[in-house]
Amino acid sequence: MKTLSQRSDLVVIGSGLAGICAAVSASREGATVCLIESRSCIGGRIGKEIQFPYDFEGTTNYAYQRETGILDEIKTTIYQENQEGNYCGQERALISWIRKQERVELFLETQLFEVKKNSAGDKIESIIAISSQRGGRIIFRAPYFIDCSGNGTLSQLANAPGETGLDKREYEKSSASSTPVTFRAAASMQLTVSAKPIPFKLPSWVSLKWEENHQSAKLDLLESLDKQIQGVHNVEWLGKAKNELSVNSADLIWSAWDYLKNRSPMAERAQNWFLEDFSPLTLSSQGFRATGDYIITPEDMESGKHFYDSVALGRAPLDVADSLLCSPRGKIALPQPFEIPLRALYSSKVKNLFFAGEHSSATSRASASFSHPPTSAQMGEAVGVCAAFCISKNRLPRTVAKVGNVHALQKRLMRVNHNCSLLPIEDSDNLIPESKVIASTTLGSFVGKSTAEKLDSCPLEGLIQFPVSSSSIDEIYLYLESSEDCTVEFRLLECSSSLSTTPGSCLVSSSQKIKKGGARWEKIALESPVAKKGWHFIEFTNNQKVIFYEQSNTAVGLLFHRSIKESKSGFLNPYSRYLPSLPHSPHLSSSLALEVFPQQHVYDVGNVINDKIRPDHLPNLWISEETDFRFPEYLEFHWEEPLDVSSVEIIWDATLEFLFPSRPQSFARPIVPSIVKEYKLYYMNDVGHWEELLEVTNNEFGFSRHSFETVKTRAIEIEIIQTHGLNRAQVYQVRAYS
Repeated sequence: MKTLSQRSDLVVIGSGLAGICAAVSASREGATVCLIESRSCIGGRIGKEIQFPYDFEGTTNYAYQRETGILDEIKTTIYQENQEGNYCGQERALISWIRKQERVELFLETQLFEVKKNSAGDKIESIIAISSQRGGRIIFRAPYFIDCSGNGTLSQLANAPGETGLDKREYEKSSASSTPVTFRAAASMQLTVSAKPIPFKLPSWVSLKWEENHQSAKLDLLESLDKQIQGVHNVEWLGKAKNELSVNSADLIWSAWDYLKNRSPMAERAQNWFLEDFSPLTLSSQGFRATGDYIITPEDMESGKHFYDSVALGRAPLDVADSLLCSPRGKIALPQPFEIPLRALYSSKVKNLFFAGEHSSATSRASASFSHPPTSAQMGEAVGVCAAFCISKNRLPRTVAKVGNVHALQKRLMRVNHNCSLLPIEDSDNLIPESKVIASTTLGSFVGKSTAEKLDSCPLEGLIQFPVSSSSIDEIYLYLESSEDCTVEFRLLECSSSLSTTPGSCLVSSSQKIKKGGARWEKIALESPVAKKGWHFIEFTNNQKVIFYEQSNTAVGLLFHRSIKESKSGFLNPYSRYLPSLPHSPHLSSSLALEVFPQQHVYDVGNVINDKIRPDHLPNLWISEETDFRFPEYLEFHWEEPLDVSSVEIIWDATLEFLFPSRPQSFARPIVPSIVKEYKLYYMNDVGHWEELLEVTNNEFGFSRHSFETVKTRAIEIEIIQTHGLNRAQVYQVRAYS
């Protein structure tokens, strides 16, 4: 067998989202990267071979949750190119995107089997793999390695310290766990419908009997099938099983199929069902967890603990003993996103080994949250940038993670639009905060020009979210109609203390009589002083006859929250009875038509020069008045003295409350309408005239970075010519550097 040698700055094991984000983020920082995958396809658990869900819908109490940075670019690109709306199209789009990245070489069908360390045993010098595609052994040498394998293959072969298996005691002592810890496994299956009945007989070698499965796992599959038959479905096991270590996806799938075809309430409907394929991988809860300099706990996640070295944010729900692995059922929604410290993403003993994903340094129960693909992707981008940072600065990860050093890494992550902390990252190099900013117009009213549409039904209860910056709320109006005289209970609630979009204390309540009549603005008796600026909520209950009107494309911060009971997803939320009603396709949110007096000045232009890049307790962005863009909207930044400017970065509003769906879909318009499509950048010359620096005609992403020849100027201007459909301009932050 021939032996090949491969040298690079960085080797990444595993091409799931964590590995892809790690490899590409490092390459964009200048590192050469070898990305190694044992299988023939990429994407990990969301790839075409495995087909697990990308996300857990509706399990967060923070509405503005979508990840930015490389992950947002990846998902946006996929939905532009995957017109088929399936896993094969997603795979093609993802491969095409990776092939375009400079300094990344992808090695498919390359199985890692040996790790060589230095004489001290504290650094990896090389790894050896067998490549089916390249027909031989490959020795990969690099100063740094990242384990994104999902099961900690590289970490285990390197004898990095860690633990294997479920820590039952951790689950049993948790007040959230209602049952003893049991065996868990998951696979996916793809169904279609045949033209004729297809009988099924269970093979004798299948070790599982579906009736012995936990009720929640059986219910989850039946409800998935009830929504649609054809397509991909999760199949999960929760309970005791014989020979747990040998249970594979075939055991799981055929036991479920036997039940569905022969004994289930759907058996008659299932006569023509045909099992087209199922995943070869069985996801289980028995994996390896590496040990870093910090071990993340569920208490860290639930409390929203701040870490000085936080480099990524996660939003996955928290695991309990009877949670399912690939479904929100049984999981606990956290009050806010949680921080992930750098100290949990490198080995405590192997100095040049990083990790990202569920095998990172965490307790058994906490690690389950890191299998959430968007969360593992954020970890991947963080360690990719950190690895490149270590290479350029000639520092070890432990040195970078020290109090005096880690801020430089955090600032670098912020500069690539990666959200790494619950707190803003200070950026003293940014010239914009020292400028005077002028905007063409500013949105003042919550009520848009578009016509409000009557809701199809009469919700019994609900929650209307809106931002407040005034010292009092003097008048509130809702647009509604009523078929009869009735009484509705209203309450005005302030925001909670956490970084969430959940209500806190009640400020005032009203039992209001609504007279029969057609559509009109109804004044709601909820006047109150405002104790703290931020989200406020109007809760209505006991509504039998009132029909509200819904306004589409509402400004950031206006949301309607429905009762969690309506979702029927089975997840647990101790923090709110309501769930924000978020868009399921790339467009802005809708909310109930609302007007508040005094008008709330929450979209002022000063927001673009602060250090916040998404909503927290307030929207934190500038929004122009509604316009047809016959005349461009603009932002001007003026300094007292001329400055050298050589780069400008802009964070547009990419509608962060829109979440990409759990499985691939096809969208006719995959770009959210709020993103600015066409704009120009100007600078003021030494005689006070504007000169064009650059023009962009088809921007598709929420983050733009421009570098150019240094200009000395007293002012720059961003002229916004067109969005992807929204009738106003929306910008979170502008940064400029010399």
